[in-house]
Amino acid sequence: MTTTGTPDGAQELWTIEPRRSGFIARMREVWRYRKLLRFFGSRALQKLYRNTVLGMAWIFIRPLFPLLVNNLLFGRLLQVETNGVPYFLFLTVGSTIWELFAQSAMWATRSLQLNAGIISRIYVPRLIIPIAGIAPALVNFGIHILVMIGALIYYRVTQHVWYIHVGPELLWVIPSTLLTLTIAIGLGLWTSVPAAVARDVRFTLAYVLGFWVLATPVMYPLSAISPRWQMAMAANPMTAPVEMFKAAILGSGEVRASHIAVSVAITLVLAGSGLWFFGRAEAEAADRV
Repeated sequence: MTTTGTPDGAQELWTIEPRRSGFIARMREVWRYRKLLRFFGSRALQKLYRNTVLGMAWIFIRPLFPLLVNNLLFGRLLQVETNGVPYFLFLTVGSTIWELFAQSAMWATRSLQLNAGIISRIYVPRLIIPIAGIAPALVNFGIHILVMIGALIYYRVTQHVWYIHVGPELLWVIPSTLLTLTIAIGLGLWTSVPAAVARDVRFTLAYVLGFWVLATPVMYPLSAISPRWQMAMAANPMTAPVEMFKAAILGSGEVRASHIAVSVAITLVLAGSGLWFFGRAEAEAADRV
């Protein structure tokens, strides 16, 4: 506590208190500084394709290239069965929601390191940084949506079939997207702090995601897996949102209450523990970056 003088000679009293802890207090702080979400989000977008020759063309190259390669490998060579849906469209729908998760997790992981120059000099609610850091992933998600719509129109013109499933199930897109973002941010809260001082974390996460996608029904339908292994795949928190997203768009996903319950439970634990860990470790990370 300290006092300061004013021009008219009166004393102004300032009270310095420790920052309140707890989930509600952290959310109030994020809301109070919500305008910084746009600032840090725009910084992440500016770093996305800086110093590249092709520049913004990478926005379309990055999603299309892996889709074409995986379509050749799994659709043409391995001929994965997709219950009557063209494989490229099936892959595009699954990859759209998966890439939202993978890119969000990667950008949230990098967020503190990318803004080290700011957080080491001034105070900002650091919880905002991993949340705002997923802005490039949201842009990438929008591009995938455009590719998906283009694929739907292409097959409508060439095969005279609307593969999109129009009905109440289309609303599954909303919880699927929200669940995916929560999983990614929860993971990012765990990885962003150590990644701010060690790039090994980011490299390790990239390898983990490379194996994780193989254990998620993105490039193959869940029905292609034996029932025994389907139970094991339910422990993967991304199984439910991917199937929900495919069911919403194509009507071919397998939405099961048990899978959703497991995914929500794991997500709550991941996000809650990540928030706890981030709150304890963020100050130390700011001193070390």
